[in-house]
Amino acid sequence: MAIYVPMELGILMRKILDFLGSPFVYKSPKPNDGFKRFLHYWSSKKLRALAGTRTHYSKKKLIQIYLEKNEKENSCRSNF
Repeated sequence: MAIYVPMELGILMRKILDFLGSPFVYKSPKPNDGFKRFLHYWSSKKLRALAGTRTHYSKKKLIQIYLEKNEKENSCRSNF
């Protein structure tokens, strides 16, 4: 014997179950996410050299500058 469930209730139940289960689902990291975490353990002095600046910035900003610089260099290389 089958139980009839209205479609709206089924959709609502699915949303609730998806919400409850979402914290237990593995989500892959974004590109460069692990590399950013790795660079965070370097000294600010090394990061300044990588970023090509002598100005004092936070580590987060130095990593951002380095990744932007690196991305521009890679995009220039791919144009050839």
